Amino acid sequence: MNISDIPAYFDPIDRIEGVIYTFLNADWDGAYRRSGIAGLAAELLSCLISHNAPTILVSRYSGWRGIDIERLLKRHGVKVWDRSLAGDNLAFSVKRRQVKWAEYLLLRAGVPVTSALNEPANRRYTEHYAPGSEPLSRLGRSNGRQPRRKSAR
Repeated sequence: MNISDIPAYFDPIDRIEGVIYTFLNADWDGAYRRSGIAGLAAELLSCLISHNAPTILVSRYSGWRGIDIERLLKRHGVKVWDRSLAGDNLAFSVKRRQVKWAEYLLLRAGVPVTSALNEPANRRYTEHYAPGSEPLSRLGRSNGRQPRRKSAR
């Protein structure tokens, strides 16, 4: 952290945006389908304590810019919000139901995730691919990057 980072820690707009998007991105329909009114109450509590919006940390000195990370995740349907600095890391939130997929995408692309993984097996899964590769998009295109498997030598 350097002295020019200090204002970012006190930016009220980022904090307000984080709270609003945590509520907007909550799984209200799923919560209601699973448990009715009790499910909605549980989802509301999850919003209040940010349980439904896990934070992913990425080394900010890795050469990966925040916008590049966000574009990578967006190409594969992952919504990102509550972007911030956390010491030597970039921090951002994703939907609880997308966190494992987001971690997989980041690790496969070679992004250095510094937070504890929600799915530790993702590190093992991504070892089968060349660094920088991406899975096919939901539309069946490779997003300009060909997914390559490492040779099994």
